[in-house]
Amino acid sequence: MSKYMLLKYFLLLFIFCNTFALEELPQTFKQLSTPLYKSFEPIKKLSGIDSLKDMLSGYTTELEDLKKLGFEVDKTKNKKEVHQYLSQLRAFEKKYDFILHEIHMSINKAIDNDDYKLFTKLTSYEFDGLLRNRALLEKSLKFYEKNSKKKELAFFEKRIKYKKIEILTSQEFYNVVSKSQYSSKNKNSSKNKKVNIKVVNIGKSMIVYIENNNPYTITVKIKAKYQGLDYDRSIRNEFPIKANTKKEYIRLHKQRRALSFSYSYKYSSIIGSIDAVHDDSYIYRLPYAKGISHKISQGYNGSVTHTGHSQYAIDFAMQIGTKIYAAREGVIVRIKENSNRGGFDKKFASSGNFITIEHSDTTFATYYHLKKNGVRVKVGDKVSKGTLIGYSGNTGYSSGPHLHFAIFKASNASKTESLPTTFLSEEGLITTPKKGKFYTAK
Repeated sequence: MSKYMLLKYFLLLFIFCNTFALEELPQTFKQLSTPLYKSFEPIKKLSGIDSLKDMLSGYTTELEDLKKLGFEVDKTKNKKEVHQYLSQLRAFEKKYDFILHEIHMSINKAIDNDDYKLFTKLTSYEFDGLLRNRALLEKSLKFYEKNSKKKELAFFEKRIKYKKIEILTSQEFYNVVSKSQYSSKNKNSSKNKKVNIKVVNIGKSMIVYIENNNPYTITVKIKAKYQGLDYDRSIRNEFPIKANTKKEYIRLHKQRRALSFSYSYKYSSIIGSIDAVHDDSYIYRLPYAKGISHKISQGYNGSVTHTGHSQYAIDFAMQIGTKIYAAREGVIVRIKENSNRGGFDKKFASSGNFITIEHSDTTFATYYHLKKNGVRVKVGDKVSKGTLIGYSGNTGYSSGPHLHFAIFKASNASKTESLPTTFLSEEGLITTPKKGKFYTAK
């Protein structure tokens, strides 16, 4: 057999196997039913655990019967049977949620009892919704990291990897922390920095100013030490400063009997305002052309990288070069477009191109993974909702071409947090974007 014929044979076999795999699950109400059917094998294995045995008995049998009904409905399309199937799916979904709750309770109990053997049994089989509670996931990760030498689990290794990647990626385009210091002995330590301290002498007093030379609002945190000086001890040490402005921080007064005095400051800053209050009534525009639909490849609380301060990020699957439009009016405050590197590897984490827009409520939006030279705006530009701002790409840490979009605010002077948003679409208002669903811009 020639190499060409052999290649053709394997290609046909691959297509056949994948076509067969696609037909293994009922297609009616596929989005609702698929997670349930994919839980069959994991739940079956978990039913061997003594504490879950009684609860899970009969679950897989009922699920198999439901699956048969689904295949029957696919064939007949009978309205009465379709309605019956949907009702059973919804009832089974409630049962599934209850089982998830009980499994999570068992995981929590295993951690509290320091029972790593039981913990590994409960978390060895991944299925939809496993450890979707953020607090329990963090608790489980800490417990796993403490015991992982006994036995590694793919579920947690994957999440530890993604968490590291997320931190690396976020530091590049929205979580950059700037640190500096200034003192009465070394007044040049903050010179030429974007955030500076300046002290102005007025007789026996001094006014300390914080200067923000960035084109965006920042949150600053200051640690101060004083000797021989009186000052207002109730002064706030973590606060926002608007773009390109100077803010009076504190007034210092020399103590009468002090032979000498000194002051020193260590300070850090980050993009965004700690005082920002998101306008939850605002309706965002989907960030692509009107009348065009794109699929959500990862939504809120996504299992891949949308965790922690990125939990409300959204990934829109789209080809490289797709036009990107501003989802909300604002000012362009940061851009990067010189990278042509990307891939599903941590070495690409700092290579993503992006646009950051600050809004009137001092929240800001990030449009990430743009193509090289794909930015059509510059820092300082005021853009309206619906303005063409750039073109999508596949730069940075990315498993495929898409647009990563998120709204943020500063939660403190060292990190930001993402915020949920509402979008307008031809399908109606979107408050919780669903993975795998297509939405049409309006």
